[in-house]
Amino acid sequence: IADKDSTIITGGEYTMKVVARYNLQGHVENLPEMTQGRMIHGCGSYYSGGTMVLVVAGGLDDDSNPLSSTEQLTMGGTAWTTAKSLPWTLSGMATVSMNNQIYILGGWYNNI
Repeated sequence: IADKDSTIITGGEYTMKVVARYNLQGHVENLPEMTQGRMIHGCGSYYSGGTMVLVVAGGLDDDSNPLSSTEQLTMGGTAWTTAKSLPWTLSGMATVSMNNQIYILGGWYNNI
């Protein structure tokens, strides 16, 4: 997720719940961990009242079970909150944040 002069990385196979910010010099900071660890998921952002909100959706859990859950973190907040789930499990999708919306493209329905 792009954020001004840094990038925010969410989850992954070996860092399932970790959310971290990096810039050209390297690691900047860790943000609050996601509630549900996930990999091969979608992520994006939008702005609410001028504040960036990060969103993660779908993916696989640490046992490779497909997920439909969605979480969001308001920047400056201390914890991720559960948001409305996707209508089905989805992993491996591409996401685009554009015009203050998050678009999900492609992916694998149920299992990969």
